[in-house]
Amino acid sequence: MIERSSSSRPRVSRPSALSFSFGASYIAHVRIPQTLARRGPRIGWRRGRPSLANRLGLVLVALGAAGLTWCYRMHYEPGETVAVSLVPEELLASGPYRFSRNPMYLGEAAMWVGWSLYYGSPVLSAATAALATGMRYAVGREERTLQGRFDRQWADYAARVPRWI
Repeated sequence: MIERSSSSRPRVSRPSALSFSFGASYIAHVRIPQTLARRGPRIGWRRGRPSLANRLGLVLVALGAAGLTWCYRMHYEPGETVAVSLVPEELLASGPYRFSRNPMYLGEAAMWVGWSLYYGSPVLSAATAALATGMRYAVGREERTLQGRFDRQWADYAARVPRWI
């Protein structure tokens, strides 16, 4: 369901926002890595199965997924409608945002590193490095946007919370 607020930005219900977020995350951080891992060799696999060392990558996948879930729950309060916009309406500084200014990127990166280890895939490892480079660029742009939008509040937050961990 989409509704409009006084700011004229379209808004969606919390269940719709969560459904979209989880669906997009599944495609971006599960299906795409699985597809990339099919290309090239699988280092550490024996007789078509991952070794124990490979399977340890699933710990990172699980931690990353849990972190993303925590972030999504912080973004969308129960009963809230969510603006469909790339411009933030408020500065989040609680939940995982107390520990890192970019916990979503950390969760996503953890999942990609975990999949790279699990599949033992050089192709997926290269894609993970490319994704990390893109994240670094995106963080810089987002921080400039937040500085412009929240000025002193952002400066105080950035001074007390590390960019990563």
